[in-house]
Amino acid sequence: AHLETLFAAWGQPGVNNPDDESSPAGDARATEVIAPAATAAAQTRDTRSQAQRNHDAVTAMLKAVFADGMLGTTNRGLPIQVIVKTDVADLAAETGHAITATGTLLPIPDLIDLLPESQMYLSVFKNHTAVPLYFGQAKRIATPGQRLALFSAPDGHHCAAAGCDRQTAYMEIHHAVTDYARGGRTDIIELAPLCPTHHRMVGDQPGQFSTGKIESGPDEGRTWWQHNAEPGAPPTERLINRLPDVAHNYFTNLEQVRAEIHGRTPLERAGFTLNRINVFDVITPGLFTADTPHAHAFRAAMKSAGL
Repeated sequence: AHLETLFAAWGQPGVNNPDDESSPAGDARATEVIAPAATAAAQTRDTRSQAQRNHDAVTAMLKAVFADGMLGTTNRGLPIQVIVKTDVADLAAETGHAITATGTLLPIPDLIDLLPESQMYLSVFKNHTAVPLYFGQAKRIATPGQRLALFSAPDGHHCAAAGCDRQTAYMEIHHAVTDYARGGRTDIIELAPLCPTHHRMVGDQPGQFSTGKIESGPDEGRTWWQHNAEPGAPPTERLINRLPDVAHNYFTNLEQVRAEIHGRTPLERAGFTLNRINVFDVITPGLFTADTPHAHAFRAAMKSAGL
């Protein structure tokens, strides 16, 4: 009932149309009074279906809620905004996908549509690793900038605990190398995102978990997670959360499978990648058994991540 009321007011022809810069925003009943000529003109240009208008009404309402500050200013140190990360190469080529702080895959063309109203940051990492080339401030509580930098790392959109699928929006910031009480620094290279559940599991006692940073190799800068063994028992293996790698491996393997079946297109031979697929395919149960390029690529991505 609440949605139907919203659709009746904000989903009318002519209003909240993202494809029409002159379209009035807000309640159609108000715009017809405040700007009748603009509303009438926008109605004649509006070719959206009712389903599209309903979608745009929800989007416009959510933007209004964010802009008004009704949800507060921060969530676990991150601003209450849509936070997205992507690779500069994908952005320049206008292809591929970005990842939000809540784990949603966002096609690059959709991200480009958001850029005019966005505040952008650039994070630089060492030779395709998770090692940032700058430091944060030496305070116990990670700053918003540090939290954004952690999210922008290749594995920063997941909890650092091995196998955990919790996303950045639900993270706490952990001193992964040395606990702050023991002299640990709040420098970006020593921090890691952990969900509240796994953060409480960190400690020095048997049965708890220790953390640290990989210091060399292709995983340099990533956080390791190790179960503390009982006294006298051999040490357990240090594990890395490979779930953040699944999406990247998926698209990489998808390109390979497509090339094997169809051959590379002229654009791909020129160095461009064509990654635009429906992201819902990634979570379709049939991908685990189907005999299709997407299914083969998904299973290969899962295998590459050790899952």
